[in-house]
Amino acid sequence: MGLSNWKTQLRKGLLDLCVLNFLASGEYYGYDLVQELKKIPALSIREGTVYPILARLEEDGLVISEVRPSDAGPPRKYFNITSEGRRAVQEMNEHWERIERAVKSFRANPPGGKR
Repeated sequence: MGLSNWKTQLRKGLLDLCVLNFLASGEYYGYDLVQELKKIPALSIREGTVYPILARLEEDGLVISEVRPSDAGPPRKYFNITSEGRRAVQEMNEHWERIERAVKSFRANPPGGKR
C-alpha cells in the first residue's frame, strides 16, 4: 500500500468521528457541515464525500435529519446527533485518545530503543 492510499484510508476512518463531533456541538445544514469540515486541511473533504457518511450515520441511528423550507431556494436538510450518536461519539473520542497516546508513546520509545 502506497503512502497516498494510507493517507486516504486514515482520512476515511476519521470522517465519522469528525462529523459526529461537529453534530455533537449543534445542528448543521448539510452544506454548512461540509464547509466546516473543509476547514480541516488534512481531511481533504469534498462535498460528495460527506453526504453518504451522513446517510449511513442516519441509517445507523446516530444522526437524524429534518427537511425544512428555505427562503434562499429549495428545502434544506438539517442534521442532529441522536442520544445513541452522543454515546457513540464519546466512545469514539475515548478510543481515539487511547490510540493517540499509544502511538505517541511508541514513537517516543520505539522497541529496541532505536530511533
